[in-house]
Amino acid sequence: MNEGQSAPGESGKGGGFFAGFIVGAIAGGVIAYLVMQEDARDLIVGKAREASNYAMDATGDLRSKATDLYERGKNVVENARSNINAAVDEGQTSADKIRDELSPQSSDS
Repeated sequence: MNEGQSAPGESGKGGGFFAGFIVGAIAGGVIAYLVMQEDARDLIVGKAREASNYAMDATGDLRSKATDLYERGKNVVENARSNINAAVDEGQTSADKIRDELSPQSSDS
């Protein structure tokens, strides 16, 4: 046979098998990495959705509490305004009554 060529059945085939094994292992590793990347991405997207839902629920709870506090504050202010208006009206009425009582006395003097 020619120099550099090996006859069938000689040790040259072992190198080809080993090279194929390495190329296959690398290709398998790359595919596994890409699939793992997809799974990791799906996991991250799932966790992001879960966090988003949690945030939306928390926001809804806070909005509900804020609305309740606003209504309570509004009622407190309305009650205070009513009490102040009633006190002012009562003071005005008392002042008018006292003025009316004192007017005839001052004209008698």
